[in-house]
Amino acid sequence: MSIPYEFYGRMKQKRRTRAALIAAAEELVQAGHTPTVAQIAEKAEVAKSTAYRYFPSQEILLAEVFLVKTVAPDQPAVYAAACISGTGAERLDSVVKADHAFVIKHEHAFRAALRVMIAPDAAQLRGKALPRRPANRLRYLAEALAPYRAQLSSEQMERLVMALAMCVGMESILVMKDICGLDATSAEGVKRWAASALLDATLREAGAS
Repeated sequence: MSIPYEFYGRMKQKRRTRAALIAAAEELVQAGHTPTVAQIAEKAEVAKSTAYRYFPSQEILLAEVFLVKTVAPDQPAVYAAACISGTGAERLDSVVKADHAFVIKHEHAFRAALRVMIAPDAAQLRGKALPRRPANRLRYLAEALAPYRAQLSSEQMERLVMALAMCVGMESILVMKDICGLDATSAEGVKRWAASALLDATLREAGAS
């Protein structure tokens, strides 16, 4: 998928490196090993220092391997939702609905992985900051909003995509269900409304300017 903004484009190499590490880890796991980050880096032909920037601990890396293996077959449906024919508003609504269904289906796997990713063993971090997580949602949100590329400035588009990122993914489920106490259906409705409101506000701002 082609992302038209430098903000997203510069992440392509990082995604490739991350994917190489995960693929190497999965291959070693399938061979019956419980590999260290260093062993995975060697297998992926990536510098150990680079591998540790992406995955500060073995636990974090293996959690993502198992998560990717669990959810990968259903993830293309979310990207497909971003590419439907229709207005940008319709494409965005389609993405929010598809992402919601995707995360709800794999909620237990996402929760398990999230626990490891946001609360790893402090000793394993070795004083380093938590690494950035995959930015899949930024890509499919940007693709859904493609019809507005000529209407919005690069800054407006980037800000909108980042704001919409709060309406999708496992974090949105945590807020809607755990904090707000909503069921899955009600949570979807709130997220779709919020996404539409953010889009409308941005379009009004662009028109005014």
